Amino acid sequence: MKLVEKVSQLIGDTPVFSLSHSLIPDNKKLYLKLEQFNPNFSIKDRTALGLIEKALESGKLKPGGTVIESTSGNLGKSLAMLSASLKFKLIVVVDPKVSKNSLNWFKAFGVDVETVTTPDASGGFQTARIARVKELLKDNPDAFWTNQYDNPDNPHYHESVTANEFLDIPADMIVGTVSTGGHFTGISKGIKKVNSNMKSLACDVAGSAIFGSQFHPYLLNGLGLSWRSDNTHIDAFDYLLNVSDQNAISICHMIAKDLGLLLGGSSGVVIFSALVALQLQNINSVVAIAPDTGVNYLDQFYDAEWLLEKEVQLLTLDELKQEVNKSVLSIRKVNE
Repeated sequence: MKLVEKVSQLIGDTPVFSLSHSLIPDNKKLYLKLEQFNPNFSIKDRTALGLIEKALESGKLKPGGTVIESTSGNLGKSLAMLSASLKFKLIVVVDPKVSKNSLNWFKAFGVDVETVTTPDASGGFQTARIARVKELLKDNPDAFWTNQYDNPDNPHYHESVTANEFLDIPADMIVGTVSTGGHFTGISKGIKKVNSNMKSLACDVAGSAIFGSQFHPYLLNGLGLSWRSDNTHIDAFDYLLNVSDQNAISICHMIAKDLGLLLGGSSGVVIFSALVALQLQNINSVVAIAPDTGVNYLDQFYDAEWLLEKEVQLLTLDELKQEVNKSVLSIRKVNE
């Protein structure tokens, strides 16, 4: 029995699930690193812990001080948990896409919430949220901005700590979402230091501008940006792939009904990308980082009325197989 005294001691050591499904090619393996087994059900618990520990160590955050962050949900939840445990004040800046579940989560931990309602020029909300953070910092000059997008402590933590949990998984490739860049940049670098033969595929939702495409709004929360953050180091990856809302959401529904795993939209993007990678001749086994749980999205893409309103048609098994095969042509090699 493992006894712990702090919430932070519950973070990490997440299980690896060996996935069996007819979408996986014969004689190939797909492993899922299930980050929903962190206490706040996502990989952002790791990120939040790394950023706060380093800020306290460096003196950028004083005991009992104030932290400000822009978030689409998960990092805010993780920081909220730590704010209650470590006794600092937290202000989160969100946008209209945030779920009611997340808002209630923040309130449960006593967090102050600021909502940005006007999108930026591209139609997204990320840069508008950042602008509001900077305004709040002027009003709170002693506050610390964790800045998951550009704070190098984010990827450094994942490179030195999180990556170690992947070293013994028998895989030819690791697949992860980029989002703010921190966790997958760090994990990819950390693994490659030990195993230079390990390939990495960075994936993102279609509509995001991180890989250089024109930004357009998309449905999924928790990944994608209208720009590329400083923490996204493209040269840390071997391959890039964008995945549509429809393909990711369809995968999530299929995995839930067939295997009993309720996963978030980011995980749908990752699993679809991993299935595409397994079509490559030189890739026989893949470990995919499933960032969060589907519990956060029960009132969104797991809701039939939401799917109808957003005009999302769930794909059948055969249709998904066709999409996977078609997407092999969309994989981009980095530096080509």
